[in-house]
Amino acid sequence: MTEKNDNLEEDLDAIVESTEDSLNETTDVIGDKANDLKKTTSETFDVVKEKVTELEDGAKEVLGNVKDKATEFIEGDGKEILHKAKSKLSELTGDTEEKLNEFADDVKETTAAFIEDTKETFDDAKEKASDLASDTGEKLGEYADIAKEKVFEFADKAEDKLEDFTEDAQETYTEAKEKTKGFFHRLFGK
Repeated sequence: MTEKNDNLEEDLDAIVESTEDSLNETTDVIGDKANDLKKTTSETFDVVKEKVTELEDGAKEVLGNVKDKATEFIEGDGKEILHKAKSKLSELTGDTEEKLNEFADDVKETTAAFIEDTKETFDDAKEKASDLASDTGEKLGEYADIAKEKVFEFADKAEDKLEDFTEDAQETYTEAKEKTKGFFHRLFGK
């Protein structure tokens, strides 16, 4: 009978050890998955941050190009167009200084309007670039919030799963303990 009791105790110890090992392995797997998700989220955040920086740099470059092109046109082609217009008018009309003065005034107004339009275009481009940078910052913030939310959701789910597993393991352990107790009680009568 002592040998049977020893065997039963060994079996019970093996069941308890197996249950504890299973619980430890499951806890390790859940921890590893949580770490993997954290790493993936961090990497995704870094990629988003890099893309936002690239967009911001691109917007700055476009803004610089618009400014350079506008200045180049005003200084080069704009002056040349005005000069050519005056020369052509003189060739075509050739009669009165009054007509030339009228045309020069019109050209001045047109050039002023063109310069004003160019300034407005430049200001619009500058504002759009600023808006783009602002929108990009907001999007980055949204992506960061979404990433945080997903991490918290996963952590909550992992915690719920761990709690469920812990409860199941506890129930299995309690059930095994009660069955063993009942067995020993029937065996020894206590």
